[in-house]
Amino acid sequence: MDPVLNPYRPGAGRRPPLLAGRESTLQAFEVLRRRAEEFGEGDRSWVLNGLRGVGKTALLNELLARANERQWITAKVEAGAGTALPVALSQSLVRATRTATGAHPGGGLQRWLGVLKSFSLKVDPSGAVGVGVDVEPLRGLADTGRFGDDLAMLMEVLGDTARTLGIGVLVLVDELQEAAPDELQAINTAIHHLGQQDSPPPVTFVGAGLPSLPAQLADATSYAERLYDYRPIGLLGEDAARAALVVPASARDVLWDEDAISAALTTAGGYPYFLQSVGKHVWDQARSTPITAEDVDIGLADARREVDDGLYRSRWERATPAQRDLLRALAVLGAADPASIADIARHMRKARTSDLSVARIELIKKGLVYAPERGLLAFTVPGMHDFVDRQA
Repeated sequence: MDPVLNPYRPGAGRRPPLLAGRESTLQAFEVLRRRAEEFGEGDRSWVLNGLRGVGKTALLNELLARANERQWITAKVEAGAGTALPVALSQSLVRATRTATGAHPGGGLQRWLGVLKSFSLKVDPSGAVGVGVDVEPLRGLADTGRFGDDLAMLMEVLGDTARTLGIGVLVLVDELQEAAPDELQAINTAIHHLGQQDSPPPVTFVGAGLPSLPAQLADATSYAERLYDYRPIGLLGEDAARAALVVPASARDVLWDEDAISAALTTAGGYPYFLQSVGKHVWDQARSTPITAEDVDIGLADARREVDDGLYRSRWERATPAQRDLLRALAVLGAADPASIADIARHMRKARTSDLSVARIELIKKGLVYAPERGLLAFTVPGMHDFVDRQA
C-alpha cells in the first residue's frame, strides 16, 4: 500500500495517530483545564512514570498541545539534557512569555516579567537568558538563589497572572529522574508551597520519568508521597493495543483480518513503541486491504530489525563485558518481573552482592536498568531481555 498514506509513527516522543489506552489521563486533564479556566484554581500536579517507549513523552506533547490551543502559558524542558534545570526552565518560560505577550496584549504581564527577569538573572548571572523586553527586575522576588524558594515565588506570581487572564499554566519536565537530588527537592518545595494556599493558583506541573521516579521524589522530601497525583504509564491492554493498530488504518479505509491482527498483537505484547513499528512495516509490505497474516509475517521481520537496531542494540553496545554479564543474568531471572540482586549474584557465582555494585551503578547511569525497589533490578525498556537472550 502507498507508504505516503502510512498512518503509523514509530519514534521517540512522536505522537501516534491514536493515544489508545490513555483516555483516562486525557479526561483528567480536561477536568483540570476547566477548573483552571472557570474557577482560577489549580489541582494536584502529576507524575507520569513508566518504562521507556510506553508513550510518556508523546503524552506530555499531547498535554502541551491542548494547553497551547487554549493559549495557556506553557513550558517544556528535559532534565539532564546538558543544561541545569533552573536555567532550562528559565529559558522555556521566557519563550512562553513572549508567546503570551502576543496572545494577551495588555494583559497585565508587567509584574510577571519583572519577577521572571529577577529569577533569570539569579540562575544565569551571565545574562544569556534574556526576557526580551525592556523591564526592570523586581528585586526581592524570586532572586534569593535558593531554587526551591525562588521557583515557588515564580510560580505563585505566574499563577496570579494566569488567573487574571482566565487561563492556566502548564510546566512539563521530561526525564525527571535525571534531575539532581537538590533539583527534585526544589521542585517538591515549590509544588508544596503552591498547594498550601487557600486558593491554589492555576499552575500544573507534570513530571515524567522511569518507574523509579516516585521513590526519587520521596527520597528528596518525604511528603512527596502525598504531593503528586502519580499516574503509572504501562503497556497497553489487548483492546487498546488492537485500537492502536486498527483505528488508524480504518481511517484510511484499510482493514486488518483477524489472523493478521492476532499475530501482530502477540508479537508486540502491548508495547506502544513496537506497535507503531509493527504497524508501519506491515503497512509498507501489504499490497491491498485487508492486511493478511502473510503481510504481518513479512512486516514483523522488518519491525524487529528496526527495534533491535534502533532501541536495543545501542544500549547493549554501551555496556562493557562485565556489564553485559550482569545483563545476561538479569535477562534470565527478570524476564517478566524485577530480579533481586542476591539472585543475580548467585546466578553469576559471585560471593557477595557487592561484587556487582560497580556494574550495577554504571548500568543505572547509562539508563539500561533501574531499581524499582531496594535490592531489585529491572530493564528500563520492555523486551530487552529477549534481545539479550538472542545475543547470547
